[in-house]
Amino acid sequence: MLPVRLVTTPSQAIGESWSESKRNKALMLGLPALIIALLAVSAIGGVQFLSKKSLEDTYVSRFEQASSDLAEMRKKLIRKQKVQAIDQDDRNSITDEDREGLRKLHEAQKIYLDKLISIAPDNDNYRFDLAKLVATQPDGRAHAFSILNELAPEDTPGFPDAHFVLAQNYFEKPARTAMTLSGNLAKALKHVDHVITRDEENLRAKLLKARILARTQRYDGAYDLFEELFDENPNYYTEMTKLNEVLGRSDRDRQLHEKALTKFQQLSGDEEIQTDDRRWIVVETGIAKTLHKLERFEEAEQRLDGLIRRYAADPKGGPRRVFLQRLIADTYIVWAGSIADPGADYNSLPPNELAELLDKYTLAYQNYPGNVIVLQSLSRLSLSAIPGISEKAREVYDPRTDLDAPSSVLNQLGNDALLNKRFAEAIRFYERARGKSPKSSAILNNLAYSYLVADENDRNAQRAEQLINESLRNLPKGLDEVEVSKFLHTKGTALKQQDRLQEALAVFERALRARPNHADTLRSLIECYRGLNKLPPELYVERLAAISEPDQDTPSP
Repeated sequence: MLPVRLVTTPSQAIGESWSESKRNKALMLGLPALIIALLAVSAIGGVQFLSKKSLEDTYVSRFEQASSDLAEMRKKLIRKQKVQAIDQDDRNSITDEDREGLRKLHEAQKIYLDKLISIAPDNDNYRFDLAKLVATQPDGRAHAFSILNELAPEDTPGFPDAHFVLAQNYFEKPARTAMTLSGNLAKALKHVDHVITRDEENLRAKLLKARILARTQRYDGAYDLFEELFDENPNYYTEMTKLNEVLGRSDRDRQLHEKALTKFQQLSGDEEIQTDDRRWIVVETGIAKTLHKLERFEEAEQRLDGLIRRYAADPKGGPRRVFLQRLIADTYIVWAGSIADPGADYNSLPPNELAELLDKYTLAYQNYPGNVIVLQSLSRLSLSAIPGISEKAREVYDPRTDLDAPSSVLNQLGNDALLNKRFAEAIRFYERARGKSPKSSAILNNLAYSYLVADENDRNAQRAEQLINESLRNLPKGLDEVEVSKFLHTKGTALKQQDRLQEALAVFERALRARPNHADTLRSLIECYRGLNKLPPELYVERLAAISEPDQDTPSP
């Protein structure tokens, strides 16, 4: 069998080799086609990818252009409104053409964002931009929040920017009940924690969390966060000071103010800050304010005076010099406040304190003559009963000759005239003050009261009623009940002078709740009862008899 195998094996080998060769040949012949097919598929995919990418870039560019055009149009409208505010005859600040232009740009933004979302549905930035856009549209708030809630579920970390917007919304959302408020703040805290989970260095989120913790009375945690933020921005010393107060450790404030001052002073030497007006203003304000807190007024004055001189000599330093002059005026105002409480009766102060006040307010006026607090204070000093003080104050600023005096100054002049029974003069000053501040409840009340106590020719109870009703409509929310009772007393008096005794009696009863021993209110109530042929309650008669000295409402400042 061996010879046969020797013969057949080579033939088999040759056959197998030929067969393999044919397969290799076929493979070789088919390989180019395979490669071409693969390249074709890759090319098609690449073209589709590049086409998709190019289309995405196109819509991004168009969206950005529409956004830029919208921002520019808004700037123009704001400038237009400012010009029209000067010309009181032209009240139509936004025309139909303007509205149509805004609408078209908003619509273009939405179209481009819808296209981008369809091209790149996994890109959360596009959906977030869409939420911001629809939130600005009428009735679009609910749609915006549905998008935000998809991007940022309450119980799962999602898109950080969406979590931050939701946290801020829940933090600022008004609540009618304490339970609702607590629920809102709990949601705000969840969302802001998700932001910090995704971005541990997010300072905005840390700041919001600190404020949420402070609102929910977790003061220690809030303080720790503010302390961390303080290293980046020493301005947070103000919120840390408030937390020290509620934590009963205000003794730490001085050290905190010293630390803040040091940080601000270090920042003032930074060349980048020196060339950036916005940051420079923040730093210089921080230095001045912390020096005020430390009552180092002379140091603040010397520093600011040196900077004012420096920028006065700089041809381009005008804007900074003006800012510094206002800052040094603030320094003199705070300095004056350390000498005497701003609410103190100036006539009760000794002459040396009045002279110091006049000196500080004079310096403030020289640097910033338009500051209302300065004008008010100089006006009060000009009315002083102390010989020499009023004359010197009027040499600096005479409110009676100021045709453009602010309403607060005119109100003070009215108060002085009213207290000295110069009723016609008081009415003139209050009417001028009302012209400048038509919704000031204090001025309206003072004017109403003047019409009630004026001489017979000027007395006008109907006019007084109209004014006091307007005053009551404009009362600040949360005003103390004792203060409210003063306004009610004026209304009751206006009704009483018109012989509308039953209405007056009801108003006086309301006024008496907050001031049960107010002599004028008790006396007016008793007179109303008797005018209606009714016996006044014995309690009221006894209270009035027990009051040794009658009191009278003073004008509102």
